[in-house]
Amino acid sequence: MSKQALIIAHTHPLPDLDGASLRSLRLMQMLRELGWTVTCLSVGRAFHPAYDARSDEARALLADHGIEAVGPMSPLDYLAAQDADIDLILLAVVPGQADFVVQMRRAAPNAAVIFDTIELTFVSMMRAARLRRSEQLAQQARSVQASQLALAASADFTLVVTEEEAALLAQLCPAARVHVISNIHAIHPDPAPFASRRDLLFVGNYVHMPNRDAAQHFVADIWPQVRAQLPGALVRFVGLPVPAVAALAAPDVIVAGHAPDLTPFYAASRVAIAPLRFGAGVKGKVLEAMGYGLPVVMTPIAAEGTHAVHDEHALIAGTPAAFADAVVALYQDEARWQRLSQAGQWLVEAHFSYTAVKARLAALLADLAEGTKQHEADR
Repeated sequence: MSKQALIIAHTHPLPDLDGASLRSLRLMQMLRELGWTVTCLSVGRAFHPAYDARSDEARALLADHGIEAVGPMSPLDYLAAQDADIDLILLAVVPGQADFVVQMRRAAPNAAVIFDTIELTFVSMMRAARLRRSEQLAQQARSVQASQLALAASADFTLVVTEEEAALLAQLCPAARVHVISNIHAIHPDPAPFASRRDLLFVGNYVHMPNRDAAQHFVADIWPQVRAQLPGALVRFVGLPVPAVAALAAPDVIVAGHAPDLTPFYAASRVAIAPLRFGAGVKGKVLEAMGYGLPVVMTPIAAEGTHAVHDEHALIAGTPAAFADAVVALYQDEARWQRLSQAGQWLVEAHFSYTAVKARLAALLADLAEGTKQHEADR
């Protein structure tokens, strides 16, 4: 009889809308391939109307992968109604109530609990608070930090996506048992040649504050410097739209909105940009662009967790002037573009391929099984 895994997420995944959806779907696929029966429970926290509008599509996607979709409903209500013995609960949300894990363990006493942070949100919020000099945002960050650290301490294992976040958790929450399970990205062979490409591309879910800020920052502080040196070039912002980003539209600033298939954008663009000033975790669209063979110019924050080295896999620039210079240089240098295109794909294959991440997940499950055996022996 296969083991039972329950994945608790904000919504059922729609991978074309956000990186967390892609991550959760891939992890659930891996669990299925490793012999688990998987149920995905939505708690109904949609961050954009598109999630509710496409809920039937999300359920159908899960069914296509042999995954049961339930909810939206309270996890505790769901567990109370279950007769099946659940072996694993993966939390991809931070519950509101302080005793949630205690109640969950009562309802599913044999389940191991894994907290998938996706990113340490409080890190991004604290960076934003410092940038904006906002005490209100700093207070919110401290509250989120307390919640995430409490959950990490009470879970059997905690997943992070970067070594940097693993080191931070070791410092802030020594009780946490941390594993690095990063995001999963594919390689798309034979990218279109340099000469057939033009313009800049930034892909992001602009409901997410770091992406929204990055778009505004680029247009205000970087694009004027680039525009002066690359007359005729455009920059495109692709992803779930919000009014603040839609307002950036201009003849050479295209706000394309959501695109279900990003392949045409990655194939036609010459340079991907990631001008993030704050954020946390690993930036999925950076790695996605690299997987497509599209070289990236990014800030040090955008580079976190990618293993990218400046001018080896991508260009990394920490100031608006340096960022603009890097964009212009890469845009005009075919030899460098080709070198970074190939190196970026090699990097993604080495660290973020489906095979590489599945091996890490299998190792975690082996640790989990060993811990269960030891617990039973100690009884």
